[in-house]
Amino acid sequence: MGRWTYCPRAARDTEFLSRPHRRRRAVVCARRLFSNCRPDIEAPSGGMTCSRSADIAGPGRQSDIACKVSDGERWETGDTRMLLKVDPVDSFSGTFRVPSSKPETQRAILTGTLAEGTSRVYNDLRCDETETMKNACRAFGAKITEHDGFLEIQGIGGALPQIRRVIQSRGSGLVFRVVTALASVLPSPVVVTGDATLCNRVMEPLLQALRELGADIESIVSENKAPVVNWGRGLKGGTCRLPGDISSQFITAILFAAPLADGPVEIEVTGEVYSQSYIRQTLASLTDAGIKVSASEDMRHYQVEPSSYQAQDVTIHEDYTSASYLLAAAALFPGRTVLTNVYGDSMQGEFAIVPILEQLGVSVTFDRATSSLTVDNPPGSLCGAFEVDVRDCPNIVPTLAALGAYVQGSLRVTGGRLTRFHKASRIEAMAAELTRAGVDIEVLYDDGICDGFEVRGARTYPGGVTLSSWGDHRIFMSLFVAGLRMQSANRFSGFEDVRLSFPTFMEEFTKAGVRTTAVEEENAPAGAVG
Repeated sequence: MGRWTYCPRAARDTEFLSRPHRRRRAVVCARRLFSNCRPDIEAPSGGMTCSRSADIAGPGRQSDIACKVSDGERWETGDTRMLLKVDPVDSFSGTFRVPSSKPETQRAILTGTLAEGTSRVYNDLRCDETETMKNACRAFGAKITEHDGFLEIQGIGGALPQIRRVIQSRGSGLVFRVVTALASVLPSPVVVTGDATLCNRVMEPLLQALRELGADIESIVSENKAPVVNWGRGLKGGTCRLPGDISSQFITAILFAAPLADGPVEIEVTGEVYSQSYIRQTLASLTDAGIKVSASEDMRHYQVEPSSYQAQDVTIHEDYTSASYLLAAAALFPGRTVLTNVYGDSMQGEFAIVPILEQLGVSVTFDRATSSLTVDNPPGSLCGAFEVDVRDCPNIVPTLAALGAYVQGSLRVTGGRLTRFHKASRIEAMAAELTRAGVDIEVLYDDGICDGFEVRGARTYPGGVTLSSWGDHRIFMSLFVAGLRMQSANRFSGFEDVRLSFPTFMEEFTKAGVRTTAVEEENAPAGAVG
């Protein structure tokens, strides 16, 4: 089926950006460099996948194809894919460490980069997506040093350097969107790209809003999608408009770039504003860094004055999306579970997993003196009829589907329409895979849009099936948890992708006695296509 690799030439060849006045020639050259980037082929763990022109007739999605990694290259291993065989367990208890917050770490890296002076980020998360953010910020000129327990960031201040390069966002939507916005104020053009999954994601509202503020941005392959070239003409300021029901990252991206514009920036958001908690995290990060920013009570109007980022020291707290997998596993079995690196109240919308578990009858107790959380569920059962609105906590939608599979009664989840724009269409993915495992789950639609699901659970299921991650690390981790209470071992694709956000996932579950084995499967079915 041919060999698929990253684009090493595109990553190092920036000659097409060195003469901005030859714009037409530059774009043509850029398109030639990226012309073989396959938007329909997904690298299992990030990176732009490319192919020879003769290989274009290759397979559709690549999320379930095993790949080897060597010197930045990936290649298929024929019809063989690597799967993770996970044995069920009879109990789940112990002490586990929750990873630090990925969004908080990424925002702290950004503010430290844009500040003048030295910032420190304590208890930071180190995973693929925070590494991608660090590398992007280094490309802007920041000096980021990793120490035991903290990052030290020497920021670039308001004097953004002249750089001529390609900045790789891999699979991170936040990195691509923020870097694309910040590149508008650079004195030289920059290409911002990502892996094949990212190149399929919606970017048009952000690109159009940046153009309204004076940015000069062109897509290289597909119109209004990654990769893009930002010609660095600056942001003049003014008013831009964004939809509130696609991605809060659009708002976050412009909020980070707006202080560097020539004049004040106003953002007007149309429609309902989803994932407000992520926007509030951004506003808090900016305010703490000295930025003059305000937001209306309904989160539909924002104003940012030209201002300078100030260096600061930040301590990162727990990540409640990552914690949700451990919390869900603890809720499915009788016993006591203790989670460490947990500080309590949080601005994260996914903190909602705690009151949701309490509503399901699980006892959750915080101990701020030890920065820990204790989960008690003596009966090890979940019974009743429950309904949850997830418009402000979309990342725990897959976790709730896994939990719902064992609610003897029903769990109805609504407000999750944003998840169709994530790495996979998460509601449809979880419904398809859980149905394959025998779970009674129905997708719910609102005005024709996939918005949630209703699941009627059971005590257990036969298991012994092969489940696809749909190329999404959160789908894998949620299905992994659901499989722990089935009767036979299941096999899962996409297990390598835990390093995107929860690199110690396997290690933590091993502490509870979960046994996993990487296996090969010849001529395996292609799995679900998202």
